[in-house]
Amino acid sequence: MSLYVKIFSGGEKVGMKHCHEDGTEKLPEGEELLLSKEEFLKKKIDQELLFAKKNCRTNRRVALQALRRKKWYEKHLKYIDCAVKAVRSAHEHILLTAAAAFRDIVNKVNDLFKDITEEQDVAQDVSDTFYTSVGFAVEFDEEELLAELERLEKNMDDTLFEDRIEEIVPCLQVSSTASPSHPAKTEEDEVEDELDYLRRWANETL
Repeated sequence: MSLYVKIFSGGEKVGMKHCHEDGTEKLPEGEELLLSKEEFLKKKIDQELLFAKKNCRTNRRVALQALRRKKWYEKHLKYIDCAVKAVRSAHEHILLTAAAAFRDIVNKVNDLFKDITEEQDVAQDVSDTFYTSVGFAVEFDEEELLAELERLEKNMDDTLFEDRIEEIVPCLQVSSTASPSHPAKTEEDEVEDELDYLRRWANETL
């Protein structure tokens, strides 16, 4: 009986040790993978924000859709941040349970980005099903999106106003320097001056 106990207990230790080493070796690689995907999400957020700015004055519907996608990416960027923290914690403690949790996180993240890659092939005019097609029921406050859109429009107006001022000021400066301090004499004024000169000359000769 004791022989069976030794055999099975020894086998269990070997299996746990192998699983532990396998998880520990993959932790740095997994963290690098998560960081690269985090960088990808940040780029997508910047792209959607730029797209919203370009369309905020001409097509509000498209701009709002871009803001919704931006919010969606921001939400999952937080998820990636949490995953990175979990991976680093697992690497520090080097625990079997942490390694198992890490593998579960990486699998979920891989599934998430697989869905994101599929969604990238969809046209810009995305329906609301985009936000639930990956299995995450995401809802955004429409008032918050509209407020952000209005801020973008205001920033666009301020930028256009400043650019217009920069164009006008040099023109005014050139105009003011080019204009003489005294108005130029007309042809009639020159004739009057000549007549006055002749009158004075005639009076002097008398």
